[in-house]
Amino acid sequence: MGIAGVYNVWFFRVFVGLLLVFTALFLFGCSADRNEPEGVMGKTRPVTLTLMANQDWTVKPIMKRAIALYEKQTGNRIELQALPIDTVDTLISKRVAIGEITDLVMHFGGAALSDLHPERNFVDMSSEDWVADLTDEVKPRLSKDGRLYGLPLWEASTSGTLYNKRIFENLGLRVPETQEEFFSLCERLLEAGIVPVYLASKDVWPLMPQFGMDYSAERTPGLVEALNANKVNLADVPAVQEVVDWYRTMYVRGYFGSDSSNNNWDGLPAALHSGDYAMVMSWDVYLYSDLEIKYPGLAGDFGLMPLFVGGKDAKLYEGPNAAMIMVNKNGSHAKEAMQFTRFLAQPAVLNNIYRNLKTGTYFGSVTTNQPTPQYVENKEQIVRLSSPSITPFIVGYSQYEMAKWVQQAMTGTITTREALSGMDNYRKQAAIDRGIPEFQYPR
Repeated sequence: MGIAGVYNVWFFRVFVGLLLVFTALFLFGCSADRNEPEGVMGKTRPVTLTLMANQDWTVKPIMKRAIALYEKQTGNRIELQALPIDTVDTLISKRVAIGEITDLVMHFGGAALSDLHPERNFVDMSSEDWVADLTDEVKPRLSKDGRLYGLPLWEASTSGTLYNKRIFENLGLRVPETQEEFFSLCERLLEAGIVPVYLASKDVWPLMPQFGMDYSAERTPGLVEALNANKVNLADVPAVQEVVDWYRTMYVRGYFGSDSSNNNWDGLPAALHSGDYAMVMSWDVYLYSDLEIKYPGLAGDFGLMPLFVGGKDAKLYEGPNAAMIMVNKNGSHAKEAMQFTRFLAQPAVLNNIYRNLKTGTYFGSVTTNQPTPQYVENKEQIVRLSSPSITPFIVGYSQYEMAKWVQQAMTGTITTREALSGMDNYRKQAAIDRGIPEFQYPR
């Protein structure tokens, strides 16, 4: 064999050898891709889920922890679409109506759930394993027509009147037992140069007339059912009139201060820290989810007493509300969004989320949370005087819209009856828009 022949044989062997090497590498790569854990080699890439919610809810410790845990353990991201507090309900309803729904939506549920047509737009979660872990009290708020539509990852708080114990002690004041004593207390505070109650009137919604509606429902059996059947008007219910009159009385006597129209909710922590204000209508968990974060150690200076909103016999606490996380069943990431709720609903994850947080919970498996000291201190009275929040079940009730009418009556721009008639017109129009038969021919 000549030199050329030897060279050709050598070249052929090298070529075949290299071909075998590359073939082996290719086959190894395919094998590695098959055996690699899901999501690492790109078999399923990380996704970004969009979540639409009240801007105030997105910064709550519960939600921040939940999102952080999910993102860390899955590699996926949650992109928040935070909506203004005063228009969040309207904006979500409009977005849903035109089909611009995020992968996940947070909502307070109740009667307003009908506006979102959940049967068409959101996943029915009734058969999820975690439903058996829920407390019975919360399920009606998450449901419509027997179907449950959301995971209530939320704080379970008690609403009442937060009061500064140090101010009370310094002035020799005691917690009032009646509305008459409450008004006398406010007079004593004014005489001492302290504004009795901080009202964030500029933001409107913090007037929170829903507290008074609980009183009205107690005094008027069957009120919610009658309103929803269009058999009664708010303007014709004496107990509801008393609620609006209460705001007028507080305003005229100066118990909200002379500058309440410029007070906003974001200014509440600084106002309470200043010592210029003695009380605020709020919920016990606020002391730890908001106030304590901005002013460490201040939460312990406050106690919790009843609300006296309404007629002369008004005296109650409001039980907890619950925001829920719903899944857009028509979204491109419906499967991953459901995996998000299932991840959060695992008992181990829930206990990590609620660990050492001072709040109640709607999950029986959670044992790591702590009730607030304010609740523990006054538990017997709270249990005895607590009323469930009834406004989520009133068709057409909007915290912001109803508070606007109350605010106008409070400042004397309109009468109590005019305010209640405005509230009636608003809720009736909402019922008409939903196609509720009893409202198609309004009274």
